[in-house]
Amino acid sequence: MNPRRRTFLLGLGALAPAAAWERESAAIYSQRRRALAEAVGGGLIVVLGYDEYEGRSGYSSFRQESHFYYLTGHNEPGAALAIAPESGRRPYREILFVPEADAHASKWLGPRLGIDDAGELGVDEVLSRSAMEPQARMLLKERKRLYGLLPGGPGRDRNAAERLLARLQEVCRRKDVRDIRSRLARLRAVKSTGEIATIQKAVDASIEAHLAAWKVIRPGVTEQQVAGAMVGAALTAGCERMAYPPIVGSGLNSTILHYDRNDATLAAGGVVLMDVGGEYSRYAADITRTVPVSGVFSDRRRKIYDLVLGAQKQAVAAVKPGARLYAHGPSGLTGIVERWFERHGEPGIGSRFTHGLGHHVGLDVHDPRPPEDELQRGMVLTIEPGLYLPDEGFGVRIEDMVVVTDDGCRTMTGRLPKEAEAIEAIMAA
Repeated sequence: MNPRRRTFLLGLGALAPAAAWERESAAIYSQRRRALAEAVGGGLIVVLGYDEYEGRSGYSSFRQESHFYYLTGHNEPGAALAIAPESGRRPYREILFVPEADAHASKWLGPRLGIDDAGELGVDEVLSRSAMEPQARMLLKERKRLYGLLPGGPGRDRNAAERLLARLQEVCRRKDVRDIRSRLARLRAVKSTGEIATIQKAVDASIEAHLAAWKVIRPGVTEQQVAGAMVGAALTAGCERMAYPPIVGSGLNSTILHYDRNDATLAAGGVVLMDVGGEYSRYAADITRTVPVSGVFSDRRRKIYDLVLGAQKQAVAAVKPGARLYAHGPSGLTGIVERWFERHGEPGIGSRFTHGLGHHVGLDVHDPRPPEDELQRGMVLTIEPGLYLPDEGFGVRIEDMVVVTDDGCRTMTGRLPKEAEAIEAIMAA
């Protein structure tokens, strides 16, 4: 057994024992690199991985840049990938550049894959990171055009992407970099069988987190205590980390979409909204449930809950190849939810649905949105309608994850109840 792979037994009967870090076969990553090369068609593609600083947030362990990981399965800092598509008489080439072995760093951070070991990743050529600059410039003389990742998205990820781009431009002595982000988004949107299986493990562990929370929820408990129970259960079930900061909002806090202070006390008669998912072997889960603090929904909260649940069921039933997640028209899942609220709710209630219906999930909890809005078999997405009534002090969101099949979808989160009666029964047990 490779000493870098850790295994342990999961302590929960609902889940089978699994490796703490799982990776697809080298052949799968090779297929992805070839597919990207074919999509680009020429030039030189260079994708940089994160360095140690860029891949850490606070006290979390290193997490590789997602596009780089998708193409290599390599989760260590300081690496880079060059792909030279076949062009005329020039054959296809791919090179992984990795840092030289550092005995001092290994004492602090543990062993890392060196040049000799990195061959297990299945990249055709593995060279020292110091060889990247001359190799890239030589390939560019032949290939002319340079492709890489241009910054996209807000916040910390964009800042890191800007630094990666600056390093790429410096190494290649080129400012004119053509973006491959949309091509990678299209590839990443359709998950392999292995990816779906890994996402399911993240989902299963996250379901344990939600069930653990239901056992501790009662008036007087703090949101932080609920979040703590969920994080502990997710990690015990095999997740390496949470996929995003836990959102545990009770009372008025349940109307704040990205609330993560988790510092209020649960009050009798209200609801608590928990948007919490873990990450297993780099793949994310994203699940939301809204439950009654006292164990039973009040009449008003039950009415809104059932309205949201009805809309969600309608949208899930409409998921299939060719459907559109974001569209408002007849083929649009968002439109289905909007019309449900209009027809079955009180006047104007649809205006309380203030966010998108869902998003793609994979290596990132918000995986890149492909250029086309049409669903395809193998896509994994969330369906998460919600209604938020701050004037009444509560909100409701119900979020499931589904994978698109040949003629519909499979609900990956189906083991976690969402019917009001089932939730109340579990909380009363």
